[in-house]
Amino acid sequence: MDDWQAKRLTDPELKEFFARLFPHGFAGADVLAEIAPEGWEQSPLLACFHPSVEKVFAERVRVHRNIEKLMDARRQREPDNPKFAPTPEPTLAAIRAEWQEQPVAAHDEVMELVALCLWDVFSDNHEVIAADRRVADIGSFRGAAGFLVEYLTGPNDDIWNMDYCRIYMGTIWIGDRADLTPVYAMIFRRLKALGADWEYHFPELGIVDLSPLREAMEEQKPEEYSPSEAFGKEQEERERQAELERVRAELAEGTAQARREAMDRPPPATVCAYQTVYGRDPKGWPPA
Repeated sequence: MDDWQAKRLTDPELKEFFARLFPHGFAGADVLAEIAPEGWEQSPLLACFHPSVEKVFAERVRVHRNIEKLMDARRQREPDNPKFAPTPEPTLAAIRAEWQEQPVAAHDEVMELVALCLWDVFSDNHEVIAADRRVADIGSFRGAAGFLVEYLTGPNDDIWNMDYCRIYMGTIWIGDRADLTPVYAMIFRRLKALGADWEYHFPELGIVDLSPLREAMEEQKPEEYSPSEAFGKEQEERERQAELERVRAELAEGTAQARREAMDRPPPATVCAYQTVYGRDPKGWPPA
């Protein structure tokens, strides 16, 4: 643990690092000049927070279809359960009926967009390497979102605070509303100016086996031991482990296939921005 910590910036150093990256804040005039030189209301990035009604319709249809695909497996198990019955797709007419233009809040929108893009760069399994080769690690997926929100709003001791949800998963919900390359390029220019670098990591899904923790919590006392019950649990454990290995193998094959397919598509916007700023591919790209 000590060696792991030694390879990372401390919390005070992380705050100083971000203060140097953004001396005037995430939505300072310097940031706006880089990502929207013609002004926020004239920027294509405005669509991230003010999409057209047609765009909202397309997004809702996509989400609806994805949910329906997830429900298919449950329908096959319980075909007569009304809870799993298919639901109609959203219609453009229905979206138009509820549509309302929202006023532009330039400062807040720029600040949030930069925070979302910072999540994409610093989290999502990627690594920012400071000039001294230590990692600027702001936390896991949820932890990174919490760090960014806390950096913007100050410390919050409420363990039920859900503000991190604003930043969690970065630009996943708005990333196709506009080309975010200018925002990523702005971030990378600032990282490069500090002598920092970035390592790309291809997204992967994994499974965490929590059974050791569960077993420790359920540990039986010697006097409660039952041979027949123990035999049954061993059989269940063998079956569970076999299922885990099967799912892990499927995930590994899915990841390998996704890597192959990634080579036939343009690089993600983060990689394109890095290439523009640094003049080379980031470590980890292309995904071998």
